[in-house]
Amino acid sequence: MDLIRPNGQPNYGRFSQLPNHIDLSKYEYKTPYGKTLNGWRKRLKYKKFKFCCIQHEHYTIGLAIADIAWAGHGFVYVYDHLTNDVLEWNSINFLSRNTVLDEQPLFNQSHFIKSGVQLDIQHANGVRYIQMSKHGELKLSARVFCAGTDPLSMCSPTGINGWTYTQKLTTLGCEGFFINKQGKTIQFHERTFVSLDDTCGFLRPETAWFWLSCNFWDSQNRRIGINLASGVNESFGNENCLWVNGSLYPLADVLFQQQGDNLWSISSLDNTLNLMVSTGWRRYENLNLRLVGSQFSQWQAKVSGTILKDGEEIVFLNEYGLLEQHYAKW
Repeated sequence: MDLIRPNGQPNYGRFSQLPNHIDLSKYEYKTPYGKTLNGWRKRLKYKKFKFCCIQHEHYTIGLAIADIAWAGHGFVYVYDHLTNDVLEWNSINFLSRNTVLDEQPLFNQSHFIKSGVQLDIQHANGVRYIQMSKHGELKLSARVFCAGTDPLSMCSPTGINGWTYTQKLTTLGCEGFFINKQGKTIQFHERTFVSLDDTCGFLRPETAWFWLSCNFWDSQNRRIGINLASGVNESFGNENCLWVNGSLYPLADVLFQQQGDNLWSISSLDNTLNLMVSTGWRRYENLNLRLVGSQFSQWQAKVSGTILKDGEEIVFLNEYGLLEQHYAKW
């Protein structure tokens, strides 16, 4: 299936399989006033990003490449929950120079290069390869195995004339290593989890969302993962879901509410999900250039509470997760 239909509009809904192609040239983008945009005007409206989270015992690693047309953005951080040490790098390439983000779902190759640092994300045959190097020396290398886990794959209308496609996976296994702040090489192992988020589309000129991702081994030694969001992908279904041992279960709409400086609650419309999220260190950006801007917070979080699935309670006991709040004007 090509995401874009012959009539120039996307296929909408949740998909049982990943689209094999996203042919942007087929998509007919019109302004709210009916004018068709092509060339660089169309490209400026198109946004795409890839994010990866690796949870290794008490380390959380976040890595992303984003192409928002007027700029390319790359970042990576390694956070140690026991010592609160943070190893962080991020940069921006004006007009997305040295930024390649390939959004094709099945086979893709992306990179971001700035000041001797290179981020690489490749995907082929159900395996995601992620690397970060500094002046040619590998600082992070992960081979992520996507087989055996149902993907969340969906496309929804966005605003009056746009669309958003997202695919997400969690509780994935991986091999590889990273170097922590003290210069020690840490190996990934069989209890390490990886979550992936690939998103692209013609998002609203002003976009805001809340997002939570969490994966862990429960008391029955099951792989448990959740993806919750509010503010995006809500016009034809939602992207809220639970994974149990790789099987995906849809969840109802959710509400994020801040209860205190470092405490949030998340509840579902059908009352089957009730979570409390305590937050710690955050990756923070605040950029206001009038015509464009971004305020981004991604907190290291601990998640507690329950989700009711088929009469059974899935229990969260202070599990590591990520909570995100993002406002973008682009």
